[in-house]
Amino acid sequence: MGETLTLEHQAGLLSPGLQLQKSTGDPCWKALGSGQSIIQAVDDPQAPEWIKALRNQVEEIGIFPFGTEDLRGAGLIGVREKGYFQRVGSAYFNAFAHLGELVFLLRNQFLRDPLTALPNRFLFMDFLENARNQTLRHERLLGVAILDLDGFKQVNDRLGHGAGDQVLQAVVQRLQVQLRAGDILARLGGDEFGLILPDLERLDDLDGVSERLLAALREPLEIDGEAASVTGSLGITLFPLDDSDASTLIRHADMALYAAKDAGRDQFQLHSLALDEAMRTEAGTRALLEQALQENRLVLYYQPVVSSAGAVIGVEALIRLQHPERGLIPPAAFFSALDHVRLARPIGRFVLNVALHQAALWQEAGHPLRVSVNISTRHLLDARFLEDLQEMLAKYPGLRPELVEIEITESAPLRDMLEAQRLLVACHRLGVRVALDDFGTGNASLTYLQRLPADSIKIDQSFVRDVIDDPKDLAIVTAVITASRMLGMNVIAEGVETADHVDLLVKTGCNHLQGYFFSKPIPAEDVPAWVAHFRPAPRTKDSLHPLNILSPILEGHILRVQKFIGALRQENPFPAHVIEKDAEEYCHLGLWLRGEGKQRFGATPQFMRLLTRHERLHQVARVAKLHFDAGDADGAMEQGKLLDMENGLLLAELLAMAGESRDNI
Repeated sequence: MGETLTLEHQAGLLSPGLQLQKSTGDPCWKALGSGQSIIQAVDDPQAPEWIKALRNQVEEIGIFPFGTEDLRGAGLIGVREKGYFQRVGSAYFNAFAHLGELVFLLRNQFLRDPLTALPNRFLFMDFLENARNQTLRHERLLGVAILDLDGFKQVNDRLGHGAGDQVLQAVVQRLQVQLRAGDILARLGGDEFGLILPDLERLDDLDGVSERLLAALREPLEIDGEAASVTGSLGITLFPLDDSDASTLIRHADMALYAAKDAGRDQFQLHSLALDEAMRTEAGTRALLEQALQENRLVLYYQPVVSSAGAVIGVEALIRLQHPERGLIPPAAFFSALDHVRLARPIGRFVLNVALHQAALWQEAGHPLRVSVNISTRHLLDARFLEDLQEMLAKYPGLRPELVEIEITESAPLRDMLEAQRLLVACHRLGVRVALDDFGTGNASLTYLQRLPADSIKIDQSFVRDVIDDPKDLAIVTAVITASRMLGMNVIAEGVETADHVDLLVKTGCNHLQGYFFSKPIPAEDVPAWVAHFRPAPRTKDSLHPLNILSPILEGHILRVQKFIGALRQENPFPAHVIEKDAEEYCHLGLWLRGEGKQRFGATPQFMRLLTRHERLHQVARVAKLHFDAGDADGAMEQGKLLDMENGLLLAELLAMAGESRDNI
């Protein structure tokens, strides 16, 4: 209700612009406080001035309160005859109060969110206007905040909209517990909330409230027996330090919210002049990029990627902006705008179209180069992304899909991991390859490596650049290379600048390289000539063999076979990736066979026999499990013996092919 009564409707008795500040002596406030009707004579010496001003119009004023909690009001009725209210009786005039309550009920339904009963955006704006006025009188600070839930969409998609509604209701309860008396929480739409935090004495008060709110959101939830987890991002501005109207305060809080999300989420950011300036600069950058897209001034340059054996295996398409005055502008100048909601998809479509067209031309000319295309996470998670990719592939039907690779930047947060997994699997079904770009620079590297179906890992140049001099960088690069090889992925080192870089990276097992040592990004028309004249860097005489990763893979493989046979004896559970569909492609050994094994031995007849034996190993395991499930213990163990024998033959053939002995494993 606030601390001011404002006249909203009048008929007959006119008192324009009437506003009553809260006062214990005012009859309107008395009526609201007691819930009882009050009759006030206009000639009463104790009457407030606003009633005395009606002296020539009426003799008495009847004040009839109605409503509850923060939605309360009073009906004012003036009569020209003293004692009229007493003579007619209050019941007649109480009908006006009932009418007022009906109006408030309808208004409450219009101004409140039906799910949470919180004020909606319209009522929030009313409260904010009133809070601004009160803040100026009290000389305190007013916090205006926008809070958005992180991870709510994933919970909603996984558990359903009903569970999502329960999460919102639980979140509201938690937030309200942390708020002070007088604070206002509103639901502005979806999983976005507005907060009005009045009477702040200093900035420390705001920090305390914000930390409590975010900490409350971090606590895990249980909805219908399922675990659910959300966090919050909070953007705040302070009035009158931010001396703006209500709409601008909301906009500034929203800007601070996006700054909190860009900074990693699960935190709060305060609006400032510096943030305002940054946002204006960002808006200018977006306008520059949007205009360049419309005027066809975006171009692609291509940087070669070479194999450790010295072959050119592909190129990465890199965007540039051709400015009429500033010349060719690199992507660092407009990188953040590439993922903007209005630009991510149009630019993504542009890059896909130009890159695939160029790849098709090179293929027709006898230069089948793999072309890697950077896709923003916003475009990837757009509902139309697969349609865009399929459209471009159909546009160039002669282009082999395996010559197309989409790169997902690991430093950009994926807001929906499950959806990203689904989309990347769908890309594989189309024959398109997937790479994780800038690997190691984000805060979810191992999660991405574990959960996203990638064919290639690109180690960020920030690790590669100092790999010779910095032992920590060498350790990180070696670990990524080893993990990628064990998972059957190609690993590409970015930022290779010297022959020493090449030598060290190849020795650690890196099979693909990219950087200025080979070539800067060049125009499409220069690529064929560069490929024709490319010569691999000479290797040093004391070059060692790449680090052996087959040993731990085979140890894991042997242990898993033993565990499977043990499970047939009911000694332990069955291991994963043995009998499932396509398990031979995703087990420990299978990943190595389809990755590094294929690269090293794929052209030999022994390798094809090895693949056949490996597939037979899994098929024997499936038959053994069928016997086990049917209760045929003897049949299951017979297959277990056959499995052990087949595995011995597989190991012997693999070691012979690799030129190793079992003693070295």
